[in-house]
Amino acid sequence: MDVSRFYAYCLQGDVPAAYEYLRSIKDKSKKLQALELKYHRRFFTEKPIFRIKSDDTWIRKVLLAYYQYFIAALTKQNRSEAEIQLAQSLAPCIPNNPSDMDLDQIEGQLEVLFKNKGYHFLGGLTGPFRGPYIWKTMEKKEFRVELPYLTEEITVYFLSDFLLQSWIHFSTFGEKRAGGWAKPEGLYFVNDRPKEKKINLDSTEFQVSYLKHEAQHLSDYTRFPNLKPKDLEYRAKLVELIYEPNSFRLLKKFFYEGKNDPRFPHPYSSYVLMGKLTQLAFSDEEIVEVEQWKTVQSSMIQNWALRLYDEHTKQLDKMGKEARGVI
Repeated sequence: MDVSRFYAYCLQGDVPAAYEYLRSIKDKSKKLQALELKYHRRFFTEKPIFRIKSDDTWIRKVLLAYYQYFIAALTKQNRSEAEIQLAQSLAPCIPNNPSDMDLDQIEGQLEVLFKNKGYHFLGGLTGPFRGPYIWKTMEKKEFRVELPYLTEEITVYFLSDFLLQSWIHFSTFGEKRAGGWAKPEGLYFVNDRPKEKKINLDSTEFQVSYLKHEAQHLSDYTRFPNLKPKDLEYRAKLVELIYEPNSFRLLKKFFYEGKNDPRFPHPYSSYVLMGKLTQLAFSDEEIVEVEQWKTVQSSMIQNWALRLYDEHTKQLDKMGKEARGVI
């Protein structure tokens, strides 16, 4: 089985496609049989069983509401209806809850209530779905990060002891997760990982794919404060390629996750980026095999990425601070 392809379906929010791909594999190993059973039990049975890392009745009720929403959203059910059901499930968890509170207001109240219980709560969207990050422990470190044409002093908050890591973690049983995010006060890094998935802070996975990627977001928040997520991700991924010594590591990831759907900022930015690089590398609109990228030198990818970054920046500069995007 092509594991990258399988998880790409999950990251595109299409668990049924991932499940059908898994089912199509013949002569499955015991490991794949167990994986198929896990997906069936979580997403395609009436009463899935969840392991919740808390004995607190209120916390369990909140997490269960989000789990049910994830299942509805990730199995291609109507997203608006799924969000309505989520709001209805969460409303009783808010003391003296007015009946007209929307999801943003409800999550604002949840943030306060979780803080009273010793947890941090970040609600909102991890495009295109709802689903919070809820964690207990946070440690701070300082980094100096080089980006194209400037160097930034960055604060990074290392997060651990999670109750919930949004829909990406849920859809892949923890195999994939958001590495972190950027806020005006600094970067947040998800440090709560299994031992075999711990990231060395000297590795390119941390220094390039996390630190430079997220630091570029911070820079763009100031320079282009209205920029849409798909353009933010496009620019950050170009920065990754500018500094990555082994381009194929990233190109393989972007190749599989790419999806021509602007509702999904990460897959869509990868789709646009790979289309532009394909034209530069092969003078073609599309390549069929990801292995073709092994024939392209990393130095060429780095040069093309910088060119695309400069072109995108030039377009945005013409629009000024009101720029919302060009891809």
